[in-house]
Amino acid sequence: MITNLADYFLPEQEFYLQSIVYDRIENTIDSKHHTLNCLDNISVDTNDETVKITVTRTLKFEPKELFSLTVSFGAILKFNPQNKSEYKWREINLAEEFRYNGDFVIGNLMQRITLQIAQITSSFGQTPIILPPNISKK
Repeated sequence: MITNLADYFLPEQEFYLQSIVYDRIENTIDSKHHTLNCLDNISVDTNDETVKITVTRTLKFEPKELFSLTVSFGAILKFNPQNKSEYKWREINLAEEFRYNGDFVIGNLMQRITLQIAQITSSFGQTPIILPPNISKK
């Protein structure tokens, strides 16, 4: 693991909303118990100059009722030219590196995702679903 991951990138970061998919489910299932599943995914694409990170959080109920929601945000980081040659970046599992040592960028993405989920889930007059703005470590 690269514990000082932030040192390999310039401080400028570009953040953007990738996608939001909200599906209201009209099924009425006679169930007294619902489970909300929260699935997080990190994907990373890299080239010689930049790393593009996309974080996606998906919410689904079991049994399938109420709604399903997926929110994705991304960030583009530029390599620091002074030390980028220390690693062969295409041979590293960067998604795992950012999961464990990428709070300098993942934290910002997760805060944005959490805010969007709260705003969307409050739009139908109920208490918003507010989830922790972090990705669980394995």
